Amino acid sequence: MIVDKFIRQLSLKDPDERRETLKAVLKEENLSFYIQEEGPSSKAPRGIVNYLLTPWSGEPGLLFCAHYDAVPGSFGANDNAASMCILIELAKTLREKEIPARFAFFDGEETGNTGSRLFASSHEMDTISGVINLDVCGYGDTIAVYDRGNAKKEPVRSFCSKKVLDSHNGLLVKYLPPSDEVSFTGKRLPAISIAIVPHWDIQYLNALSRMGGNSLFRSPEFDMILSQMEVTTTMHGGYRDSPEWVQKEAMTRVYNYLLDSALTLPEKKKRFLLF
Repeated sequence: MIVDKFIRQLSLKDPDERRETLKAVLKEENLSFYIQEEGPSSKAPRGIVNYLLTPWSGEPGLLFCAHYDAVPGSFGANDNAASMCILIELAKTLREKEIPARFAFFDGEETGNTGSRLFASSHEMDTISGVINLDVCGYGDTIAVYDRGNAKKEPVRSFCSKKVLDSHNGLLVKYLPPSDEVSFTGKRLPAISIAIVPHWDIQYLNALSRMGGNSLFRSPEFDMILSQMEVTTTMHGGYRDSPEWVQKEAMTRVYNYLLDSALTLPEKKKRFLLF
């Protein structure tokens, strides 16, 4: 397994090249896919093009997703080519093990989650049992899982398990910047978001959670704290915003955590006998 095999190929500033390269990579890896699209609109002037892997099982399963678009002018290496590479490897493994799952690479996350909103409003949701969203998964040593109150819910419970998280240097956090998982709010499906950051950045996430994450009403101090996180230097034009700063070790850690969680059987509920 070479989890960072395509990181340089997928780290592109041109949005059309990113689309075409993702398509070529999926074909190269023999991952059958189809396209969900919508024409240009005021919210999505370039239109929306989502790449959805063809299910290998008819059974309901988790949706693993990551956005493939990038902020204009950014290579989009850590945000979010690293997550794409991880999901490509995970999809091949789960298919080989015949574990039901769905995979989606969403357009438009950086412009209002337009791709995931299109998916969430479609019949594609009929076979989804929960959502695992990856965003910013290529730099750092500590996996951060934002469960949005879903930690005890199947089928995402194993991804929030202390035992699993401890074995992969992971933590539950009370805040991550909103990503495509917000499109599934109100769909009665558990949705969580996953990132990896330097351990020092966890203190900033804790501080941000105490301040509240509502982008309409947050204070200037909120953005100041967010900008102090080391991981932000790998995003949106920061000085580490290029593929050479993406860490294979970080990507491998996230991949192993996802696979371990996906293979963990649901915990049996305790039964209490009355005498």
